[in-house]
Amino acid sequence: MKRDFTKSTSIEKPGSTLTSGTEKPLAVGISPIKVTVALLCISVLLLLGNLVSVYLIASGKNSQSVLLWYTAWYFDFNGESNFPAFFSTLALMFAALLNLVIYRFLKTNAAADSTYWLVLGLIFAFLSIDENVQLHEAIAKHLRPVLPTDFNGFFYWAWVVPYSVVALAVAAYFFTFVLNLPKKTRTLFIASGLLFMLGALGLEFIEGYYFKLYGLDHLINKILYCIEELFEMWGIIIFIYALLDYARSLNIRLRFNPQENA
Repeated sequence: MKRDFTKSTSIEKPGSTLTSGTEKPLAVGISPIKVTVALLCISVLLLLGNLVSVYLIASGKNSQSVLLWYTAWYFDFNGESNFPAFFSTLALMFAALLNLVIYRFLKTNAAADSTYWLVLGLIFAFLSIDENVQLHEAIAKHLRPVLPTDFNGFFYWAWVVPYSVVALAVAAYFFTFVLNLPKKTRTLFIASGLLFMLGALGLEFIEGYYFKLYGLDHLINKILYCIEELFEMWGIIIFIYALLDYARSLNIRLRFNPQENA
């Protein structure tokens, strides 16, 4: 016997809701701790892959091995278009999006400091793009011949000069803003910023010096690159945790509330 589904109250036409006016928005919760632990685990796995590559090269054995080729190609912390670079790009973009979410929330609530979050979002979006397309490397190629000296290699990676100036300007701009943040968020911001800058800029000076002495593939440089990228990754991860924790303190929730179609 045929059934008349048009009279059923449990079947709705596509695009409509099952009940009228009683649905709650779909809440998607993100745990700051769980996200941070997951990101840290990924960074450790990437580190292990890089260390295997460094060990195989330093030992002088298995130079033609498949394991060495894959670890050197896909896990080299100083490489491009590989897993560590992809992870850093996504982490920086995730941080940018979190900053923009906080900005949107604070702007909607007419908060006085909302512009700072917008600027932070744009800065991290730029860093994500730079990590992916290596814009700083292009700057170094054009700037290096112009510099009167590289100070025995400390300025060999010439991009550190303009980026250091910009970093100081950014620190000055955000100084009061960071001091006015809640204590936990302020501490995490400062710790993540120092760790990231130590890796992204501080170690670059030393790497340039040893690059002129020994070349790119020397063990010292490989260890320095490993520490540099690890500091950058962990700095970003701490910053992401700080953003997620701060967003939760503001009671920011990701919600999806589809509108009923006619």
